[in-house]
Parts: sequence; structure tokens; C-alpha cells
Amino acid sequence: MFYKESIMQKNTKDSFRTDREIMQDIGNSISVIMDRLNSGDTVSKDDLLPELQRAKEQIHIVTTASINYQIVVDHLDENVMITDSDQTILYVNPSFEHSFNISRHELIGSPLSSLVASGRYFTNPIVSEVIRDKRRIMRLAFLPNNERPSIAVGFPIFDAEGKILYVVSTDRSLSSFSDLRDHFNSFVSSLRSIHQMGSAVKVYDSAKMIAGEDPMIGSSPQMKQIQYLVEKVSDTDAPVLITGESGTGKELVANAIYNSSKRKNKPFIKVNCSSIPATLIESELFGYEKGAFSGASTSGKKGLFEAANEGTILLDEIGDMPLEAQAKLLRVLQNNEVTRVGGTRPIKLNIRVIASTNSDLKAKIQEGTFRKDLYYRLHIIPISIPPLRERQDDIALLCDHFIRMFSEQYHRSFSMTDENLELLTSYSWPGNIRELRNIMEYLVVCCSDFPYVDNSLLKGILDIEEDPEDLSPVSVSDTNETAGELTLGEAVAKCERDLLKSTMQKVSSMKEASLLLGVDTSTISRKLKQYGLTIKGEEA
Repeated sequence: MFYKESIMQKNTKDSFRTDREIMQDIGNSISVIMDRLNSGDTVSKDDLLPELQRAKEQIHIVTTASINYQIVVDHLDENVMITDSDQTILYVNPSFEHSFNISRHELIGSPLSSLVASGRYFTNPIVSEVIRDKRRIMRLAFLPNNERPSIAVGFPIFDAEGKILYVVSTDRSLSSFSDLRDHFNSFVSSLRSIHQMGSAVKVYDSAKMIAGEDPMIGSSPQMKQIQYLVEKVSDTDAPVLITGESGTGKELVANAIYNSSKRKNKPFIKVNCSSIPATLIESELFGYEKGAFSGASTSGKKGLFEAANEGTILLDEIGDMPLEAQAKLLRVLQNNEVTRVGGTRPIKLNIRVIASTNSDLKAKIQEGTFRKDLYYRLHIIPISIPPLRERQDDIALLCDHFIRMFSEQYHRSFSMTDENLELLTSYSWPGNIRELRNIMEYLVVCCSDFPYVDNSLLKGILDIEEDPEDLSPVSVSDTNETAGELTLGEAVAKCERDLLKSTMQKVSSMKEASLLLGVDTSTISRKLKQYGLTIKGEEA
């Protein structure tokens, strides 16, 4: 305690002495300026500028010196510890006290080795390594008896002669990084919404690619088939229906069709059918005549089909279009003409129609929410984009593409290990390419200073509760084990495996199994891989 108080008294004394000297300098500068102004001589701005600048600089020193930086650090939610070059603890903040369940009064003035010996600190402290190497050190660290890792960072502060004055070490739990990831994804989503949700309509200009747009990337058999179809249909006017889960890249396929078509220098209008209110979708798509309804423009309005005439229109989320608008859309496609709301004169169209959806349109037909005749009118050239979990060969290519793109965008450098790619390849990617893109952007922005990203950090970012590779298939006999022959974990795993095996013998697809067991298909796929099972109980 005496050690800490003597340090604080010395710092306070030095601070007052410095402030007094600086105030005297400011007074001298002001006196010089006043004397020059009162001398009666003509004084130019250039004459006074050096003294005014000097006074300004001195005032800035006083105002910044008055900040109590300890109060600032005390309020950080990161754990902060400061030692000297002998590894004597000089300071810990309240967050450190709370996380390590130890009072600062027990620590200040004590050697770090005593904290390590107590078993209440990280098993592999980095302070000694910072002092030895005289550089910033960062790595995963674990508290004793705690499976949740932290990211620990230590760095030296040098004096004018290059000697270490202090070593500052900070750490943040991995769960906090997961929270940061979530906030970052929300930020990215909100930022993109400014551009995407301001209007349900986008006009695509092939001469100037939209910033951040991605090409179709992939060498898997599925992607090669899609690339082949795009090449075959691009020079025709046949309607194309693109289906796939959210985030698989349906719009990118539509872009590729347009860019390689004979209409690539004509308009390309993209319409999100789910973002236009049902009461307005007909007037937006097909236009209206003046006085067609209350509030209509007195001059009428051209619809989006007219705006896309001679070019291409993309009807995104076609499955969410109201039935009334579907009937009129069918007439437009059949007759190649559109009649404005409130009008009687048909307007001839020469237009290429591409539709896309993440809905099961056949199921919607059964429900009575999508017209069967419209489905077959759109379903001339179907292109189905598989989810990312079914094209694992493309994950490494996509990671490399996004890392290069965001490294250039943010002027950062980032790379992944083979272990990272192996983990990412085994992940189910429920958000598909959109999720992968967001994760890569997060890693480039937030982890570019890391020499490498440990899989433990990556699992936290992906919210992976367990790694299937860390759990070998359970091998137990079919006899009844008595209490004590199996651990609780082994017993649960055996029960889970037996239930899955029994279920797989009753169903013909993972989708059926997921409905029967009340979990999503990605969980079923992961568990089958974990326990070495396949559909109908055949061992993998």
C-alpha cells in the first residue's frame, strides 16, 4: 500500500510542478502580445501569430494534462494490469479485480509470480515474454479450471533511452468477441440496408459494376453446372427461375446472365417483390394513368416493366408476390404487353424476365398462395443454387476471394491456417455465402493484427458449441451397461447415437429426420458425421 501511495504522490507532485511552469509560459506569451498591442506601433497579424500559436500549444498541454487517465482505464470493460520491468504489479483496474476475483489491495506492489503461484491467474502469463522480447505479444490464455479462453495482449512502454518502463497487459473473454461479432454483423447489415432498403428497386449498370459486388466463384461440380447453364441461356430471351436458400447468391447468378446477354447494354431493373406493399405493387410494376386512384400523380406514372423495356427485369422474392398481382403478371408474360392501372391502352414490351426465390413454390401452389400457371410460365429455365454446406469444395476459394477483397478495401493483412480452413469447411453455414462473407469481413477488420487465428476463437465467432472432430464416434457394445461403466457424457452420446440410428432406418432423407426429431437439417448432418451414420442406418 505504501508503494502505491508513494508512486501516486510522486506523479501528483510532478504534475503540479509541470502545470505551474506551463501556466507561467502562457502568462509570458500573453504579456508579450499585450505589450505589442499597447505599444502604439502598427502590429501585423504575422507579428502576433508566433506568440498566439505558442500560447495555444501551451493551453492544449494544460487541458490534456488535466485528464485523469486512471479514471478512464478504471471504466474499461477489458481487464488491464500494469507492471514495471521487474514484473512488480503497479495497477489493475476494477474489471480485472472482478474477473479474477481478487482485490487490487492484495496485488499492488506484489511480484506477478506470486499471483501466478496462487493459481488465480493465467497459466501461461505473457509479461515475462514481453520483457524478454521487447515487443507486443498476443495469444489465447486460459484461467485454471476455466474452459473459456481469453485473448491476452501484452505490450511494452519504453523510456527515452529505450528501456522498458511499464508492461501493459489486457485480456478479453472469448464470449465478448462473439458479442463484438454480433454487433459488427448488425452494423454491416444496417450499413447495407441504407443502400438496399431505401428502395425495393435497384437499377443495374453493367458499365459501372456495383461497389462490392462479387462474381460467381466456385469449382465444385454444382457450380460448374450452374456456370454451364448461365452460358447456355444468356444469349436467349427464355425466362429463368433461380431458386435457393437465402444467401446462396441468386442475385449474382442473375447478374451473370445479364452481363453475358445481348441485352447487357440495356436497362436491368431489380425488384424485391417482398419489399413493396401489396396495395402498391401493381401500380409500381405496371404503372398507372392519371387519376387512376386517390393520391395518384396527375401526370400518371411509368411502371417498372416499362422502365425495363428492351432490357431485363429481375423479380426477386417472386414467391411473396400477392395473388392479384400474380394474375396480372401472368397476362404480361403471355401477351408481352402491359396495361397501366386505370388505363385501357396496352403497351408492347420486349423484355427478358428473371425470377428468383428462396421459397418452395410447389408447396405454395399446394397452399393456394402461388399460381400454378405462373409457376410453369416462369419455370422454363430452372437454376437451383445449392446451399454452401453442399459445395464444400468452394469454401476455400470463397474465403480467399473475400479475404483479398476486404484486405484491399480496409488496407489490412490477414491470412488463415489450414486448421482454420478445415473448421470452416466442416461448418454448416446456415447463412450460406452471405454469412461467410460477413465472417471474412469481421476477421479482416478485427483480427488483422493477430499472427494467426486459433480455432478456439473461430469457434466462438461461429458460435460452434462443439467440434465434431474433437468427438470420436462412440463405440459401445449393445449390452446394457450398469452404472459406473459409462460416464454421463458417454451415456448421453450412446443414447443420442441409438436414437439417430433408429430414426435413420425409418426415414429416407435428412429433412424427414429433422422434422421427426425437431432439429434443423444441419444438426442432423453434423450428428450423422459425428457418429459415423448414414440414411437407413448404413455405417459410413
